[in-house]
Amino acid sequence: MLTGIDIINNERIKKILTEKKDSFYKKVFTENELNYIKEKKESIGTIAGLFAAKEAVSKMIGTGIGEISWKDIEIAHNSEGKPYLCVNRKLKQIFSLLGIEDIDISISNEKEYSVATAVGLTGKKTKVEIPVNMPYRLNRRNLDSHKGDFGKIGIIAGSTGMTGALYLSSFSALRSGAGLVYGLVNSSFINNAGIVPTEVILRDIETYVSNKIDINVFSSLLVGPGLGIGYKQLTHTNYCINNFKNTLILDADGLNIVSDDLNILKERSGKTIITPHPGEMSRLINKDIKYINVHKEECAVNFSKEMNVITVLKGYETIVTDGNNVYKNYSGNPGMATAGSGDVLAGVITSFVGQGYSPFDASVMGVYVHGLAGDLAREEFGEYGMIARDIIEYLPKAINCIIK
Repeated sequence: MLTGIDIINNERIKKILTEKKDSFYKKVFTENELNYIKEKKESIGTIAGLFAAKEAVSKMIGTGIGEISWKDIEIAHNSEGKPYLCVNRKLKQIFSLLGIEDIDISISNEKEYSVATAVGLTGKKTKVEIPVNMPYRLNRRNLDSHKGDFGKIGIIAGSTGMTGALYLSSFSALRSGAGLVYGLVNSSFINNAGIVPTEVILRDIETYVSNKIDINVFSSLLVGPGLGIGYKQLTHTNYCINNFKNTLILDADGLNIVSDDLNILKERSGKTIITPHPGEMSRLINKDIKYINVHKEECAVNFSKEMNVITVLKGYETIVTDGNNVYKNYSGNPGMATAGSGDVLAGVITSFVGQGYSPFDASVMGVYVHGLAGDLAREEFGEYGMIARDIIEYLPKAINCIIK
C-alpha cells in the first residue's frame, strides 16, 4: 500500500483565485474538472479539495508535479459524489511499475482547510471506473430476446496466408454479442471450415457479386481485414460500397483499395466507418506518418468532414470522430501492439453497429471495450505475452462494465 496526503489552507486558494484565476484554472484543471467546479458554483472548498487530491496523488507515486502534470491527474466523481482518479496511460505506466492495482481517493473540507488522501492498493483485483468522457452504455437484454434481435453481421475478410483475419474479426463480433455472423469469402475458404469459429456461417462472396444478390440483408458489413489487394478484391469492395445502404466498416485492405479514389466514399448513401492505423491514414491523406502522429485529432476531424465518414484513427489514445464530435480513448496498453489486434477492434465495432447502436456510439464503445479487454488480458498475460486472441477472451468481461 502506498499513501499520499495533502492539506491546504483555503485562504491560499482564495488568494490565488483573486490574483490569477484564469491562468490557475488553465494550468491545473482539465475541462471535465472545470465543468464540475462550475456545477459547484466555484466553491472554494471544491477547488481546494481537487487541488489537494492532485497533490496527494503526486506524493503517493513519489514524482511530485513535474514528471506528470496537474492535468495528468484528473479527479472525477461517481453518481454518489465519491471522488476517483481517471487514469491516463502515463499514470498507468507508473502504477504498473509501482504495482498499484487500485486507487482510493478521499477529500474532506472544513472551514479553513481542505484535506485529501490517495491510497494505492496492491494485491487487489482492478476496479474498473468508466471515464467521464465515455458516457455511452450498452442496453440490458430482454428476457424474450432471440438471435435476430442482435444483428446479422457480414464480414468480407481473409486471403491466402491471411486466414486469421477472418477468424479474429468474426470471433470478436460473436464475443461482442452479434446474433448472426456471416463470413463472405472466396469459394476456396468455404472448403476450409477450420479457419473460422464453428458459429460463423460461410458464404461465397462471388455469388453475391456476380448474381447481384441483395447484401442489405446484413445490418452491418465489414470489409477489409486480411483481404489482400487485387482485381477481385477491388470488385467486391466497390460492389459493397456502391450497393450497401446500411453502415459499412472499412478496415485494412478495404482502406488501401479505396485510397486511389476517395470520391467513392463521398457518394455513399449509407454511413461509413473507417478504422485506419497511422500508416493507412498516411495513404488516405498523403501525409507522412510522423505528421499524422503529431496532428492526430486534426487529421481525423478534417478527413471525416471532407469524406462524410466516422474516422477511428488507431494507436496511442485512439481518436473517434464524425467531424464534429471527438472522443479520445484512454483504455488499452502497449501489449495490444500485436498482429490481429486491429481485426478484433473492427469486429467489435461492426458487431455493435449491427446490434442497432448508432455508428458513432458503436465506434466509441468498441474502441473503449477493445482497450479495456486488453487491459484485463494484461493482468493475466503481461504486455509481452499478449496476443489478439487473448483480447477476444476478455471482451465479455469488458462489455459487462458498460452495460446500463
